[in-house]
Amino acid sequence: MTSDEVVVWSVPLPGAARDGDLALLDDAERARADRYLRPGDRASFVAGRAALRRVLAEHLGVGAGAIVWGRAPCPGCGSERHGPPRIADPPTPLTFGFSRSGAWALVAVAPSGPVGVDVEALRTLDVRETAALSLSPRESAYVLGLPHEERLRAFHRAWVRKEAVTKAVGVGIATDLRRVDVSPDRTGTVTVRCDAGTGPDTWTVTDLDVGEEAVAALALPGTPRQPAIHARCWGTLESRKGIR
Repeated sequence: MTSDEVVVWSVPLPGAARDGDLALLDDAERARADRYLRPGDRASFVAGRAALRRVLAEHLGVGAGAIVWGRAPCPGCGSERHGPPRIADPPTPLTFGFSRSGAWALVAVAPSGPVGVDVEALRTLDVRETAALSLSPRESAYVLGLPHEERLRAFHRAWVRKEAVTKAVGVGIATDLRRVDVSPDRTGTVTVRCDAGTGPDTWTVTDLDVGEEAVAALALPGTPRQPAIHARCWGTLESRKGIR
């Protein structure tokens, strides 16, 4: 990858446990897996973490089980106990973003610098109630002003953009999402400003095409630009078009 390239991997997640996945995880990941009560949720978590390891191992040239996780300092308070995840070993400048929802996981890999990605399977929810908690007044007015059948996708589009940005910043959704305006009335690539944390406050957010049943977005630092995004599906290991 060059400095202007990002690789986004899409990985199908099974509905049941798969041989070999659990063996790749470390003790902390296995402990997290054990806290899931439903077998399907546990399988999805294990498969997602294994997928993240396999994708990064492809870029690093190491075994998937050999990757050691660490944390960067929290952009809000400086603590490394709850900062954004990073690769502690092997030493590498590579950075990554990770998200899973429903039947898919996304892994974004960048040569360096912050990157955030989020995918959400469309699910039924009270858009009006949830918008009051997570959308800015302008966003809320736009989403709730749409025909009823269009509101759900528009809300999810706003949500994944916010998640992608706050993950890239390193603060996650602990910040007040109502202060992060992501222009859900526009599709494609938008500029988002987020003053949480100590990193860049301007982000380029690009919609990712993941089909009709989900929405996704990628966040990179900087002013509007068209990043060179390479989309790959782990199931085929073939580059494909479809990200816009």
